Amino acid sequence: MSYEIPSTFARPAPGLRIKEGAPAIPRPTKEEIASFPEEARKLLAQNWGAQAPLVKTGPYSLKWLEGRHFLLAGATGPGLGGALATAVLNLLGDSGSLTVVARDLTRSIGYETGVAMQRQAEEAGLGKRFHWLNDGLALEGEEIEKIVSALWEGGADRVLYINTVAAASSGLLPGCPPVFVKDVDEKGLFQWQLSPLNERSIEATRFIMGTMAVQFPHELEKTGIQVEATAFADWRGSLDRCSRDPAAPEYGRQGAYSTSLYLPKDILQEATASAYGSGKILLDIFFPIMRTRALGFIPGGTTMSCVYNNLMKREGVRRIDVPELALAMLDRIGRAIDQGDDNPFPRLDAHEAPLDLWFCEVVKRLNEDEESEFYFKRWIEGNWRVLAKGDAMRNLRLK
Repeated sequence: MSYEIPSTFARPAPGLRIKEGAPAIPRPTKEEIASFPEEARKLLAQNWGAQAPLVKTGPYSLKWLEGRHFLLAGATGPGLGGALATAVLNLLGDSGSLTVVARDLTRSIGYETGVAMQRQAEEAGLGKRFHWLNDGLALEGEEIEKIVSALWEGGADRVLYINTVAAASSGLLPGCPPVFVKDVDEKGLFQWQLSPLNERSIEATRFIMGTMAVQFPHELEKTGIQVEATAFADWRGSLDRCSRDPAAPEYGRQGAYSTSLYLPKDILQEATASAYGSGKILLDIFFPIMRTRALGFIPGGTTMSCVYNNLMKREGVRRIDVPELALAMLDRIGRAIDQGDDNPFPRLDAHEAPLDLWFCEVVKRLNEDEESEFYFKRWIEGNWRVLAKGDAMRNLRLK
């Protein structure tokens, strides 16, 4: 029996251009590739420049990091993982170790960030207490053997495992109705029409950030290395289950998080809930919208960030940026280990979450009518023509 989809987000906004699919990953130019080493160096310096004063005078308790052994997955580049690695690298003290696992193209800012971390570790005399591995996580074979070998070399018989890997596809699952997401490009406001995903993309989205992320610490413990605590990064859009229901008025309101990006998060949340009360420390930590390069690959991601920034300014809410969020995450892990804080789902997005309903109503009404109260330029913080370019996230992150 057919029925009319009640959701505004399942119908195209009248008069707006439509693009199918999701933002493409731009290929760097020769000039950009040449700039990556210096950009990576600046990124680490800017991260620590923002973190160091907070370590001294901020609300975060980080003394516990000294002497600990860290395994950070997805910890290169200008995102949360890179900011975590920056903090740990500077706070290890005279003992402990850091193993960074990533999988970056050699001509990328992520890769050059790994190079810069390696150089910083060498200059600090960390020796075998620092490893950067660019083969990615794995559950078996040579890749996991390399990780285990690096951990043993660093003296790590107990590790803290933090996974911030970002590798997922935005699109529709089989049989799902359309979803339309407003965004901006060099011409102005338009809308993405999410495309159906094939089974391979769906399984990869589930596996890399979900199944493998959860199973990895179990495989690690089989080698004799104890996992002292596990932490994942999440976003509250994954909790909006009614937005996945085509019969609900809210269907599609979280964009790709209503259609595919929630898939690995369900796995993380289930594993965290199952571990609660078992004696194992698993944390699924919820973050606000973070201005990182990965955000630009999600349909409507950059625009969402800019609208929320506008709303926070109107409400007088301070935006917490990525370097500080990394410290906040480490603080919550430390509280779980040393202070018995048993909240398995910490919320570092509590300052932003109250704006969600307002955001949805604004986005429904965004348009290109210059006389309208909801003309898109009135609600998007920043130069929208710059935001629409392929290097938008670099400009947002590094300035």
